[in-house]
Parts: sequence; C-alpha cells; structure tokens
Amino acid sequence: MNPLRSLPNVLTLMRIALIPIFIVLFYLPFKGAHLAAATVFALASFTDWLDGYLARKMQLTSTFGAFLDPVADK
Repeated sequence: MNPLRSLPNVLTLMRIALIPIFIVLFYLPFKGAHLAAATVFALASFTDWLDGYLARKMQLTSTFGAFLDPVADK
C-alpha cells in the first residue's frame, strides 16, 4: 500500500497543512482570530492523537509514518 494513502499518514499530512493556517489566523487582526487559531490548534492536536491510534488499531504503522509524525509535531 502506498504510505501516502494510509489514513494515519493523511491525517499527519493534514496536520502539517494546518500549521500555516494556524499562523495566519493567530496574527489576523479581527475579533475572533485567536479563537479561530485555537480551534485549528485543537483540531491539529486531535489528529495527532487520532493518527497514532488508527495506525496501531488498523495495523497501518509504517516507516514513513514513524518518520513523518515527529516531523509534524515540531
């Protein structure tokens, strides 16, 4: 199976894609910007837990995922 198509890896890649969205929302000068940024951060945190859980539960652990997950955490 292509590691990029594995659900846990897709979630990790999504978490990486959320980083610039979080940064932009955090620095935007509108009233709900920090709440929106916090929501994106919470979503990213949830996917951090979920990707590991699913990888173990569905036996989809991979070398690529083991490399990518800590990179996304930085």
